Amino acid sequence: MEFDEIYDRYKNDVFRFACYLSQDPREAEDIFQETWLRLVRYLPDEKKDMASLKPWLMTVTLNLHRDLLRKKRVRRLFSLNLGSSKPSAAGELETPLEIAGRAEVRDRIDQAIAGLPEKQRRVFVLKELEGLKQEAIAGILGIPVGTVKSLMYRAVKNLRRALSAYDTGHRRTKCDVGMLSV
Repeated sequence: MEFDEIYDRYKNDVFRFACYLSQDPREAEDIFQETWLRLVRYLPDEKKDMASLKPWLMTVTLNLHRDLLRKKRVRRLFSLNLGSSKPSAAGELETPLEIAGRAEVRDRIDQAIAGLPEKQRRVFVLKELEGLKQEAIAGILGIPVGTVKSLMYRAVKNLRRALSAYDTGHRRTKCDVGMLSV
């Protein structure tokens, strides 16, 4: 499989995951670029099958984010101030009021996801936003499948609690979890 095909197929998934991990578009861009460099450098052609490629890319992205967090901790020890900015929501052909409302909802959901404990956030993003199976998530994070299930359960419970003030009054179903990505 050609690099261009792989890039076209997974670029949005990798960037979205990097954004959710870092909560900073500049850091996400750095992680994104380094992920693709690692693909070119370290993955031999015979291992570029579609079944294992997305989990491999997500694992690389997660590890790069962890490395970035370690670097930040070291920098904080030396009293460097590191700023962060939130990604902005974008609308399509909607009225300004619809765009503002959609952006507000998206920001609230992003804040709720960002407020999750790190392990829960990783599992939630990989499962609900990246569409990976629990077994793949367990492999990426190096944890048992049962732990993935319990972290996902707690993440959904925490998100429901964080977003309960914005409930429109309808009964939630298991399918509503996927709706959190608006």
